Amino acid sequence: MEKDIQKIEEFFYRNHKQVNNPIIKSFLLDSQNLYLVQKAILYPTNINKKLVDESFQSHYKNVRKTKYVSNLIYFFSLDFDKKRRRLQNRTLLVLDKGLSKDGGTTAKELIEDASNEKKLNRIVGEGLLDNIGDEKLFNSLKKLTVKQLQILEMIYVKEFSIKEIAQTLQTTPQNISNLHRNALNKLNNTLKKRRE
Repeated sequence: MEKDIQKIEEFFYRNHKQVNNPIIKSFLLDSQNLYLVQKAILYPTNINKKLVDESFQSHYKNVRKTKYVSNLIYFFSLDFDKKRRRLQNRTLLVLDKGLSKDGGTTAKELIEDASNEKKLNRIVGEGLLDNIGDEKLFNSLKKLTVKQLQILEMIYVKEFSIKEIAQTLQTTPQNISNLHRNALNKLNNTLKKRRE
């Protein structure tokens, strides 16, 4: 019996680097696997070696599956947090007053309320509406939302790029491009109706 214990200890001493591998350590923590390894050391038959090999392969597959699922959960949670933060940053504030069809307070509504005239000038600036001489175009511009007016002013008066506007308004360039296109379409439709 002492010879067997000494033989097992010698084996583990000679192979201490391999035994200290985390996967092999976890494999040997299972008492059944340890018994199979000890049996293969004491009686090195092909059957005993095959049993240890099959048991280790099974253990290794389980470790890889666990690691895969763990990584999947970790990266999924990171992606989920990124998407949640991105959505939270895109969410607009809810206004107390009603919205126009395009989802924003129109410039006309802000101008009619005398207390908001300063607010409109601060948001849109005095550049765009002050530079319009054509009354039809001026009235058409007043029907746009404040955000659409702001984007038009930044593009045509201040000569900002779409990317710069997106950074300033903390939104995506695609959103700015869509709002710009919608504003131009709305102006075009309003001016066509007035001509008819």
